Amino acid sequence: MITDWHKKRDSFDQSSVPALVRELWHGDPASLRWIGQDYNIVFRFEAGGSGCYLRICHSSLHTLPEARQVMHFLRFLADENVPVGQPLPSVNGRYIELLGEGYFAAAQKEAPGQPMQAYLLDRSVYEAWGKSLGKLHAASRRYQPDPAIDYKFPSVRQFWLNIAPTVTSASAEIRRVYAELTEYMASLPPQDYGLIHGDYRPGNVIWNGSTARTIDFDEPNYHWYIADVCRALLELWDQPASQRRQFRQAFMRGYLSEHRIDEWWVSQLPYFAQHRALLMQAWDVQEGGSWGEVVKWVLERVEW
Repeated sequence: MITDWHKKRDSFDQSSVPALVRELWHGDPASLRWIGQDYNIVFRFEAGGSGCYLRICHSSLHTLPEARQVMHFLRFLADENVPVGQPLPSVNGRYIELLGEGYFAAAQKEAPGQPMQAYLLDRSVYEAWGKSLGKLHAASRRYQPDPAIDYKFPSVRQFWLNIAPTVTSASAEIRRVYAELTEYMASLPPQDYGLIHGDYRPGNVIWNGSTARTIDFDEPNYHWYIADVCRALLELWDQPASQRRQFRQAFMRGYLSEHRIDEWWVSQLPYFAQHRALLMQAWDVQEGGSWGEVVKWVLERVEW
């Protein structure tokens, strides 16, 4: 499906980027390298001998108030010494620069290391990984959005309601799972609920051998904290149950050392995994995909 964002993304004049990098971030245009343009238009460049990333977006994908509120959250986390991608101000002292015609840009320092997905089956990193997420959630409990910015972070309930029309086109099995999970989520207690990263998959975490650093804050939303834990572990789905349990135990040791939640939530991971899988499948359909042969992640509720 071609959305307004895809049209804007593909019509952006990328020839303007070298001057943009040089003038606003004192970057070296010769070092500029295009990374991709799936969710944002992303370039890597060097400034002062250090790697940096430039992310360009348009208000048809994210409104400017949304981008500013997300940046407010990210800067708070960085100031709290949470290991995240460090926002980089422009020479004007701004963290978001307006480029005209609805486009805007932000930069951040490069996080050294490799995406965590390269270490997905290395259990030795999981305790440090959990510790990093625990720090993020502990800081999130103290965070207050900027009331001067006209944007409120969404709740997972909004996401869930938004996929309801899409689910109606799915199989009877998927409609049944959606109804069951709707009832389940409505029954959950309000404790251990707050602002989360929202897409805490291994590709959005950089591991440098000692620290797991979180990047790509595109989807912060209000949810139960265990949902970020679930997304971190979700791609272990195809591992044997005994393996999944060992990875989860190591992750939670690190996590609980930094952020205390009721350990009952761990027993709820099968429900949260199924919930996230159905959300992702429905989003794919909304973006032009099809239900096709639904992955077992949606239909099965497996032990974690």
